[in-house]
Amino acid sequence: MRKWMIMILLASSPLVALAQKGLHIESLFEGKVVPQERMVETRVRGRSLSKYGLTYFHSLRFSLKGKEQKEIRQLLKQDLEGRSEQDYETSSDYENYKVFLQLPPQGSTKRMLCYKEHYEQVLVIYMEGPDASFKTLEKMSNK
Repeated sequence: MRKWMIMILLASSPLVALAQKGLHIESLFEGKVVPQERMVETRVRGRSLSKYGLTYFHSLRFSLKGKEQKEIRQLLKQDLEGRSEQDYETSSDYENYKVFLQLPPQGSTKRMLCYKEHYEQVLVIYMEGPDASFKTLEKMSNK
């Protein structure tokens, strides 16, 4: 039984890696900007997301160090380039920096990226599904 679980996990990991493909911020999810051991990573698939109209949820939580903030913001800026203003929202002040980006769908699957930085604490969320949107993110955070 244990061998089958490991085989299933190994077989599905390349599919999970495809989720953020095509984004500059993908290098953050791969651990190339912030080391994996400094991040708390959450990946969810399945029934628990169906009430939100999602099929996949992937988040990273970490503290910024050194030049990471500048590098991450540059990646986000590159992902925003050429996109319509109705596809994203940004806000920033002394304490916060936020980016909400509605990504082009892959077939019928909608995709969303959220980046929230409060002082040096960061939360990055990638989600996909038929209802992945700004409203879905609000709905999830209000519960």
